[in-house]
Amino acid sequence: MTKNGSNSRKARVRDRATRSGKTYQQAARAIDDGQAEKELIRQRLERFDPEDLADRRECYLLDVAEADLPDSSKVCLYALSERFGTGRLMDPMGVRCTMTELAGLTGLEIEATCLSVALAQSHGWTTPFHDNEARLSVPHEDISLWEHFLNKHKSPITDPAIYGRIQESIRVNEAEQAARRASAKRLREAHGW
Repeated sequence: MTKNGSNSRKARVRDRATRSGKTYQQAARAIDDGQAEKELIRQRLERFDPEDLADRRECYLLDVAEADLPDSSKVCLYALSERFGTGRLMDPMGVRCTMTELAGLTGLEIEATCLSVALAQSHGWTTPFHDNEARLSVPHEDISLWEHFLNKHKSPITDPAIYGRIQESIRVNEAEQAARRASAKRLREAHGW
């Protein structure tokens, strides 16, 4: 083995560079990226049952179909759902994809892809992308889970004085808002708006 790798690898990189018209470094990076993608797919198959991923995807896409989202956002979510389980974390809903790759998968312009994903994210269909990874989700699907965990606490309050003061502020604020709404309603009725 040579200092920078095997001679056979260098020959493969040179061959790919020649065939694709890329530099040696670009060809080496492309080969490494291809190997990394193959490794992610292998790990995905080891970590997750393919039938489970298919079932999750089917359920997710049924929810996406009923969502009040533009078609471009739905197309992006559809394409991302094909990558369930590709994230580095042990989460079947995790996906790994660059915006450039997603644009290629969807046929959208890169800016339209970014805007479509941002819109889906603002509606809660995906977490923000960090290092080209995100988690797809159905908005509000985890509410009952977190409510269950919160309700399991027997005594969640550590300082009743602070907690009570904030509760009172909330009650006063709600009463003021109710009074403003009632006043606005009377004005609308008086003027026929």
